Amino acid sequence: MVKRILIVMLLTGSLFGQNSYYSSYGFGLSSPSIPVRNLALGGTGLAIPDSINLNLLNPALWNGFVTTSLQGQVGTSTVSADPGSPDLVMTQFLGFSFKLPIGKKIGIALGIMPITRMTTEKSFSSDSTSLIQYTSDVDVKGGISQFFFGGGYRVNPNFCLGLKTQIYFGNYLTKMATDFDTDGDVNSYFRKYTIMQGTQLGLGAYWVSKDRKMEVGATIDHRLKFDSYSNYDFYFGPDSTTKKKNIPYPSTFQLGVRRKMTGSLALSVDVSYSLVPKSLYKDFYVIETSDAQNPFYAGIGFEKATAPRPGASIWNQMALRAGAFHKSESIHQSGGLQETGISFGMSLPFNRHLNRIDLAIVASIRDGFLNETVGKEKVLSFYAGITTGELWFRKFKRF
Repeated sequence: MVKRILIVMLLTGSLFGQNSYYSSYGFGLSSPSIPVRNLALGGTGLAIPDSINLNLLNPALWNGFVTTSLQGQVGTSTVSADPGSPDLVMTQFLGFSFKLPIGKKIGIALGIMPITRMTTEKSFSSDSTSLIQYTSDVDVKGGISQFFFGGGYRVNPNFCLGLKTQIYFGNYLTKMATDFDTDGDVNSYFRKYTIMQGTQLGLGAYWVSKDRKMEVGATIDHRLKFDSYSNYDFYFGPDSTTKKKNIPYPSTFQLGVRRKMTGSLALSVDVSYSLVPKSLYKDFYVIETSDAQNPFYAGIGFEKATAPRPGASIWNQMALRAGAFHKSESIHQSGGLQETGISFGMSLPFNRHLNRIDLAIVASIRDGFLNETVGKEKVLSFYAGITTGELWFRKFKRF
């Protein structure tokens, strides 16, 4: 009974957030889990092989590596919402990955990265007509991360296949303190600790035409198992019951095309679509429930890059990128959440062209969804990634 009252209070109070309006919904605010190069291209890259960087989008491209390398990236975002509200600044370490070649046709890779993050502080209280007067403060922290490993195989010069296993893990801690008589003292508290565990299988394919001007990539990510475990702690003592739920984690289908327009300019287009049960965020929620929908994404990117040459100027070594994207989120309220953005970026190789620094700027507008008064969130993000590598595990011809 106490648990039901607390949940009702969470869902019916008048809320205000100190960060993104929808970061407390679903699994939390999504982290960009793709390389900085792809972020600068509007998120595209399913059909873009990269011998220096590891293209995290498509495991079929995990072969033909020139170097054995380690790469990592960081990002910072500023979110602006209603006029007069303070801007939110979020800085994240966005994970790292490791790759190495196994002969000319096979490569393997592994890495770890954040998938979602939830950091929310909310306050709510009863209205003047309520029979019970109360004031509650809620604090939520947590999220889901991913460890992946897999490899790619070049079937022939024009076709590649790839496989990766993704292991998800994470937790959420929800704390709520309530003052029933508004005298400033805590009369009740409620804590919920939720553990997430799951696995997902990813399959990828890549094809390139004989003239090397047209490339196509496709991936499928499907859950194998995904569970949540919740433990509760109340003012009157801990609850020894552990609640387990099977979570129908979304499956995602992606398709990408790349076309080389000139010797140094290429166009890439990607689309993706996910299958999400409509009741997912009502069966599973950390603090607030929501309907769910099948999200989609469409992006376009342009890249100007030339093959590295000894003695070339910095301008000729530099790669320039631009892109645009539009996507929806799996959270669905008041028409759903849409986001539209543009991106720009560059990269510069160093140390005999075996290492690279990538930079990207992404500006977007997220359409509000909680109610008609939320308005829009403006997001400006800066990302930096670095790849360092050496010529390990490679055979050189004798002459």
